[in-house]
Amino acid sequence: MADFETPDHYEILQVSPRADQDTLQRVFRHLAKRYHPDNPDSGDAKRFKQLVESFQVLSDPAQRAQFDVHYA
Repeated sequence: MADFETPDHYEILQVSPRADQDTLQRVFRHLAKRYHPDNPDSGDAKRFKQLVESFQVLSDPAQRAQFDVHYA
């Protein structure tokens, strides 16, 4: 067992586990604009990195299925 806790990618992206691909992309783009490090008002590099990682996992059907099995 790993010593670190697996992040909840659905919570990071603020979507339901039943969210479809279009919803994932739309929410990711919205949050990425908000937290991008170049945004002087609300930029957050750590949060942006989490968003990108979560989107990569959930947008790939194989990785998403593996995450769902592990997380359930």
